[in-house]
Amino acid sequence: MKKTMLIFTLAIVTLITLVFSASASVNLEWWTADAGEQSIITWMDNTLKQFMAENSDIKFERTDMQDEDLKIGLKSAMAAGIPPTIWMSWGGGILKSYVEEGQVADITDLIKSKGEVIPQSVLSSSTFNGKHYGLPYTSWSGHIYINKELFRKAGVQIPDITKNETWTWEELIAAINKFKKHNIIPFTVGGKEKWELSFYYMYLVDRYGGSDCFSNTLDRKKGYSFNNAPFVKAGKRIQELVKIGAFQKGFLGAGYLDAQRYFFNGRAAMYLMGTWFVGDLRKQAPNMDVGIIRFPTVPDGKGNPTNLLGAPQTVFCISEAIGAQEKIAAKKFLNYLSSEKVVKDFVTTVGDVVVFKMDLPENCYDPLIRQVIKEMEDANYMQMAWDQYSPPQFASVHLDNMAYLFSGRKSAEEVAKNHENEAVKLK
Repeated sequence: MKKTMLIFTLAIVTLITLVFSASASVNLEWWTADAGEQSIITWMDNTLKQFMAENSDIKFERTDMQDEDLKIGLKSAMAAGIPPTIWMSWGGGILKSYVEEGQVADITDLIKSKGEVIPQSVLSSSTFNGKHYGLPYTSWSGHIYINKELFRKAGVQIPDITKNETWTWEELIAAINKFKKHNIIPFTVGGKEKWELSFYYMYLVDRYGGSDCFSNTLDRKKGYSFNNAPFVKAGKRIQELVKIGAFQKGFLGAGYLDAQRYFFNGRAAMYLMGTWFVGDLRKQAPNMDVGIIRFPTVPDGKGNPTNLLGAPQTVFCISEAIGAQEKIAAKKFLNYLSSEKVVKDFVTTVGDVVVFKMDLPENCYDPLIRQVIKEMEDANYMQMAWDQYSPPQFASVHLDNMAYLFSGRKSAEEVAKNHENEAVKLK
């Protein structure tokens, strides 16, 4: 009897031990949009290694994707009820739609615990109904990055932003023609990544209509319509650029990494892009003499030439449809990501602009990034990318119409009308 009891007791202890051991290890899945971004991948690899060394009970599986793949994959995973634990968002309308569906965990307690380290100004794109649903990490702005050597080769004078100089549209066209005469690609762009095409359209709408033009039109303010002149004129300028050969041959089929290579290899003079690519630029083309210039002004335009595309770029979110232990572990990881040690490592490894108010190492940013930060500080207005700011259904229509516009399959007027028709459906 005692032997039987002993065996029974050992069995119970073994069972409890097995259950405890199984529950002691938490497995988290992290999805990013950083495929191909080697500097960021290096930082993520190192960060995960350090975190798991300090937290042996937490394991990670990370999947790096391209932007559009992440958007599609996340939408499918949410619909199927099998979302990743942690995922990258850009905030804005798409994140709001997931929040309204109950798909995103409330991390207000984590954000508030950071105090003034996270400025209130960067929280708006991930805050809804007074609750915080994401940890902002980086900010971006869109400038025209230039290869100064190619400018010198073509005899194109560089507008000096430190002296508040900005090209007019006519000066831009003249520069494009000079580059072409010297067999230099004026602009590289990844047309397959429709958001890259959108950058040009957004800037032109801003330059024609001013900083409130898009938001007032989307919000259906009286007197505003996507059929109005700023949107139609923007579309016509886009098709003017295509007609004169401003972009590389086959740009509509080129992806993000393809477009980068044209710039990194010294074949394209200009690249309208966000700050996130500078880290890889320095690694792949360390000797390139690079600068930034503003997007040009347009005749009779209302937009301030200091207006920029830009907003919080990387926002880390946690899914609601996961277990309690996974949520605790995920919040612990986000808290670790926003620690001073890890943020400083990000800045020195990646070089992108972080949102945090911290005592960062002196001259930790690349000189080019420091110039961008100065531009961001002096900007009259910063416009969040439309495909992130807008509700998903409008964002999809917008991006599809960028492909139609650049390919010439639809006119500027037709593209404007398609935007207007979709905006009407939202109200």
